Amino acid sequence: MNKPKSVLDQLELKFDNGYIYMGQSRSMIVATNALGLLRRDLIRDMGFERMKGFLFRYGWNLGRQDAKELLNHANCTVEEYIQYGPTLHTMKGHVKARCTLLEIKKENGKYQVTMEGYWSHSYEAEEHVRHFGISSIPVCFTLSGYASGFVSEIIGEKTIFKEMACQGMGKEQCHWIGKTVELWGKEVEQELCYLDESPIVEELAATYEKLLEERNNLKFVTAVHKKLTEEIIKGNNLDSVVHQVFQATNIPVLIENLHLHPMAYAGIPSDELEQYKNELVDYLGKNPFCQPQAIVTSTHLLHLRHHYRLMTPIFLQNKIVGYCSFIYHDLDQFNASISPMILERLASVGSVCLLNEKTKLESYERMKGFFLEEIINAGQQGNYHDLIMKAGLIGVDLSKPFYICVLDCRFQEDDLSKELELQKEILSFLTAYGNEQKQNMLIGQRAKHLILLVTEDQVEKAGIQPWLSKMVDLLSSQFSSVKFYGGISSKVNNVSYAGDAYKEALTSVRVASKHQQIISFESLGVVGVLINEKNEQEVKKIAKACLGNLKLDDPKNIELLRTLYIFLVNGGNLEQTAADLALSISGLRYRVSKIESILQQELRNPMIHHQLLLSIQSLMMIGEIDIGIK
Repeated sequence: MNKPKSVLDQLELKFDNGYIYMGQSRSMIVATNALGLLRRDLIRDMGFERMKGFLFRYGWNLGRQDAKELLNHANCTVEEYIQYGPTLHTMKGHVKARCTLLEIKKENGKYQVTMEGYWSHSYEAEEHVRHFGISSIPVCFTLSGYASGFVSEIIGEKTIFKEMACQGMGKEQCHWIGKTVELWGKEVEQELCYLDESPIVEELAATYEKLLEERNNLKFVTAVHKKLTEEIIKGNNLDSVVHQVFQATNIPVLIENLHLHPMAYAGIPSDELEQYKNELVDYLGKNPFCQPQAIVTSTHLLHLRHHYRLMTPIFLQNKIVGYCSFIYHDLDQFNASISPMILERLASVGSVCLLNEKTKLESYERMKGFFLEEIINAGQQGNYHDLIMKAGLIGVDLSKPFYICVLDCRFQEDDLSKELELQKEILSFLTAYGNEQKQNMLIGQRAKHLILLVTEDQVEKAGIQPWLSKMVDLLSSQFSSVKFYGGISSKVNNVSYAGDAYKEALTSVRVASKHQQIISFESLGVVGVLINEKNEQEVKKIAKACLGNLKLDDPKNIELLRTLYIFLVNGGNLEQTAADLALSISGLRYRVSKIESILQQELRNPMIHHQLLLSIQSLMMIGEIDIGIK
């Protein structure tokens, strides 16, 4: 399109007695390196983000002023006015501008503009690279502002120009796109913020107010933390710490363990605790008692059915051991600046409290374990009354009947360090469970065996075997990599016989298997009694004689012994035995036939069946054989 030269002639620079004019506006010539220094100082003093806004507004005002000059000196169509823009921009010496696309629409009295083009030899890009090197983002903020202000003034609608590529990024030229705000949508929120940016004095004032508020918040949080620290120094427990937080904030506070069992709370009626727990369980969609997992690993605000919960984990020795929560019924109570800080400090202090309690408890339980060893080793020559007196000091009444239970822990991985760590966790779990159930057990450890002394009154409702079965189920769900088997002694009426009871429980656990994880000594019958009466050598001799040619010292026979034992336990049921051994029926029949051939016995003969089963069980009880049935 041919542009009337008279318009451009009127906007060219004119010199008059030291004054320089472009149209009617006084102008001046400034070296680009001076503008580069200004840019450098703005970044240093204001920061990069504020510098972007400053230069964009500066360019915007330059563009608007040139548009006003053009509107005063020409009478053109909107399209012609816009096309003068790149020419004026070039005349200013900022850049060599070129427009490759211009689309103008008018709907409902409003213009919509889309433009695209290129800038070459941008002074902004050159100066930025000179002072700061190649940039990762476009840097021609003044140029973008100029084009935006110019077109916005011409059409009366806010129009924003954005760089898609820039010489400051190492490109050959700057590629730009300009559109009215409605066409851009949310893509130009940042540029619009530049135009609305408040004066720096106002921003400094607002920043000061914010800093003052933050200082007061920090002062309050520090004061609360100081009170909590004082509670620790005084040796007070979690209840005292939680009440201090509630008094300071007037927000209900709750500390729970991994199973969401309340450990301490304040500002919450006790009859509402179950409701809060159930809402959280529903929110999680799982039962934390069966599969305890981390609910949160950092501070989070949870929106539950009838309340809000700000929740943060309590870490102890790099493991989550519980949770601290603020309970809200109205989110207006929630202060996003203060509440998380206070709760996280409470979690830190709570961790110290729990560490103190854990240390005390471990020491106490270790002492109880040593005492259990003393009871087992005392024998019938021990001081019966002295043992009862000591037990009374730790809340265990040994004048009442009791049982000795042995738990055999079979670890899947052959890693000693992991086994020791798991044993420690298992002991902690048993101790915590006993405390929760108000059962004051004595717990000890020998090799991979855990020893429990439980008085009859603690298990009289369920009975000792169902009680231990429940314990094994809980341990199995908590420690899936460990297999647990239990042996139970006969009831002991006199503490002097605790050592014999331990041997009974140990004898019982040796024959426990996946078919029967819990074995009581009473269920072993005569064989158990004989072994307990120290007739081991005689029993061993008889049992080996019964097994005859099925030599125990030959590793090849272990699989045959295992097959024989499971066949006998299943009462000769081929289908069940084949399923347990993962064999085909034909393969099992072959093995049974081979065993009968070696023993020269008919396995389905009830007498032979019974003698062979007792023989294998006897050898297992005294630890003579291990046929790998667990």
